[in-house]
Amino acid sequence: MKIVLFCFVIMSLSACNLMPETQTQAPVVNLNGMCESRVTNEIFDEYCDWSAWTQALVEYSTLSWNARSEKISKLDSQPHSLLQKVLLSHGNDTPYQNRLRSQNWITTLQTVTDKSMTQLLDIVFFQSNQQLLELESAITILSQVNARQAKTITAQEALLIEKDKLITMKQQQVEQLLDVEASMVNQGRRDN
Repeated sequence: MKIVLFCFVIMSLSACNLMPETQTQAPVVNLNGMCESRVTNEIFDEYCDWSAWTQALVEYSTLSWNARSEKISKLDSQPHSLLQKVLLSHGNDTPYQNRLRSQNWITTLQTVTDKSMTQLLDIVFFQSNQQLLELESAITILSQVNARQAKTITAQEALLIEKDKLITMKQQQVEQLLDVEASMVNQGRRDN
């Protein structure tokens, strides 16, 4: 009877969610304070706040790639500047080579940033850039394959035209020989 009562109490507590559950939650990026340490806060200054990132992204989205590229060339390789370079490189018109360079900057930044900023760099920039790079690589490879196949088709068509000409020429020669033979047979009949 005590066992039944004990089981009933356990089931009741579980049904009411009063017993602690063992669930693992996905990592949460802290957007309010991406710089968790004083050193990181000094390095990234205003970029410790997500609103500075969004403001920069909105501003840079109005610039052409050439204008953004010029700004990138003026920045040094310090972490604060690398983050600006990443933000400047985030655009649909960013060329493949520059997008790839941005991936390297992100990797470098992730070695000096706190967990929240590292996760944000990975989620917002690295993963989406990686997908675009893979798609662009696949498109380039397919274009090269298509170009080679187009050359092969052109060469095959030229070969086919040559063979058709040869067949036509051989048919004409056979017809001429048949005509000569027919005239010889007709001449032989007349002579007999």
